[in-house]
Amino acid sequence: MKLLCIDTTKQQAILALSNDGCNTYVTIPDTKKHSEALLMELENFLCNNKLTIKDITHLGCVTGPGSFTGIRIGMATIKAFSFALNLPIVSDSYFNIVSSTIKNGYAVLKNTSTAVYMSKVYCSKAKEIQVVDNSAVLDVVKDKKLYVSEYEQIEELKAYNQLETITNYPEIMLNHFVCKVENGEFSDAEFAPVYAQLSQAEKNFKG
Repeated sequence: MKLLCIDTTKQQAILALSNDGCNTYVTIPDTKKHSEALLMELENFLCNNKLTIKDITHLGCVTGPGSFTGIRIGMATIKAFSFALNLPIVSDSYFNIVSSTIKNGYAVLKNTSTAVYMSKVYCSKAKEIQVVDNSAVLDVVKDKKLYVSEYEQIEELKAYNQLETITNYPEIMLNHFVCKVENGEFSDAEFAPVYAQLSQAEKNFKG
């Protein structure tokens, strides 16, 4: 199995590869725009692993939540490769991915400078995603464990004594998607994004 995964939902995009059991990944700096850098970074990543896109057997995509533009770029790229090369896709949300390593608690993901996406995790299953102001997070959590990605810096939460950092997210993502491939849990060509909130254009239209 040669599984190529893309996560463009955050400011730092992640490319990850499971090459017959050997896992590698690269993080694209947030100084590079996904729309401008993704394909070149992807080509370099595969080249460094002595592969081309034609060697890939399966594709993986994180579908959100996160940047509207980032989600669309990642999904459009995966759909294009899938269509051109007839490759199967596995996909999932960030919270479903990390919940496999969390028994109980809350997982958060940066939304804006003042708010986060949050999902309650119970028995390693992620529940409904909500958007919560940073100042209200601890009122929701109520002394439960709070999990944040190593890629996220949320100042208001740093002093919380039940805060735990998810330090190996690319590896967790790869293992999650490998399991989905092995279990035959494939997405169709119209797999859906996880936005968790309205876009600014939709807010403007409704308001």
